[in-house]
Amino acid sequence: MSDLWIEVDLDAVKYNYRQIISKLATECILMAVIKADAYGLGAVEVAKALEEEGCRDFAVTNVSEALILRQEGIKGNILVLGPSSAEDWTEAIAAGIELTVSRLEWIPALEDIAQRQGCKAGIHLKLETGMGRTGFSGEMLPELSKTLRVSSHLEVLGAYTHLARGAQRQHGFTRQQHEKYISFIKRLESDGVVIPLKHICNSAGYLDFIEYHYDMVRVGTLLGGHYPSPAFEGKLELKDPWTVKARIVHLQRVPKGTYVGYQSLYISKKETTLAVIPIGYADGFGVEPKFVPQGIVDLGKIIIKNAAALLGWQLGREKVLLKGKTVNIAGKIGMQLTVIDVGKIECRSGDEIIVPLRRTLANPRIPRKYKKDGEIYIKRIIKEGFLSLNQEYPKQHC
Repeated sequence: MSDLWIEVDLDAVKYNYRQIISKLATECILMAVIKADAYGLGAVEVAKALEEEGCRDFAVTNVSEALILRQEGIKGNILVLGPSSAEDWTEAIAAGIELTVSRLEWIPALEDIAQRQGCKAGIHLKLETGMGRTGFSGEMLPELSKTLRVSSHLEVLGAYTHLARGAQRQHGFTRQQHEKYISFIKRLESDGVVIPLKHICNSAGYLDFIEYHYDMVRVGTLLGGHYPSPAFEGKLELKDPWTVKARIVHLQRVPKGTYVGYQSLYISKKETTLAVIPIGYADGFGVEPKFVPQGIVDLGKIIIKNAAALLGWQLGREKVLLKGKTVNIAGKIGMQLTVIDVGKIECRSGDEIIVPLRRTLANPRIPRKYKKDGEIYIKRIIKEGFLSLNQEYPKQHC
């Protein structure tokens, strides 16, 4: 029996899917973005649940993620959004994986592989309109069209771009990207390149610009029950499928003035009960990505938080839930163990704690337990070691 696990409610994922498609523009397709192991939820189980709801289009970042889905029986269209390596193309094309093309020199190589396999390779063109990451710029389009015209074993299935400031709701910049995207599409089509699927919207674009839905939208964040940013709160009714739970593995009553944890940063202000839970920064707990401050106010909060930490005051620390009540972390979070101050709350070893843990930082070693109709029916585990986030692991039926 594990003392630390993650429960994933697939009914919540399905609910979010239905909410999203209910507000799609007419004839528009939803492509479910399940990159990075479906943002930590588990790509295979999420894809299977979405297939049950009728979803037939999925997107991931790299070929290895796509192949895992195929190997686990996902039959729908799978698009690799990120740049891919030539060493992966043969296997990807054989598995019917759709590849994003963002460099001219890839096209002859892909054409050669598809010709040798006696098939057509499905590709999507990435257009650079302001993200500054990958894609074809405007001056590259004539050569792109020329190269595609002599590539009879490549089938252009779509062309897309990625919105850089959609989550910040900087609509002016998004409209500039849209205008550039449409101008690129027109130039390609005027050169004879047929583009069946036009897609520009991510989750933020989907919410703010129904007129940009076109043939397809690519949605990931919303499926997992999150908004692209707090500015979108309430624009769509969502359910959170993610719950992290840990059991209390040790309890002790301590007197006032007890030092707790590394560096003795925490001192009990009165007699209290301390509990130990089996989670720490090796599991992703207490770890935060570095974000650029979004304005002066945000910068001020960061400065104040760090200044307080220097003085031993921990502001904005993670708090856990015990029997519906908020409990503070006592001292520094350890590598795999964390102490909490439960005060006067009646509890015992084995009681469950709900822990806030960022999904994409959660260690894949933590078992995922999947729920349908309110019941856990399968769990995904690895027994030892650290494996890459985008891998699926042996499953046990419950």
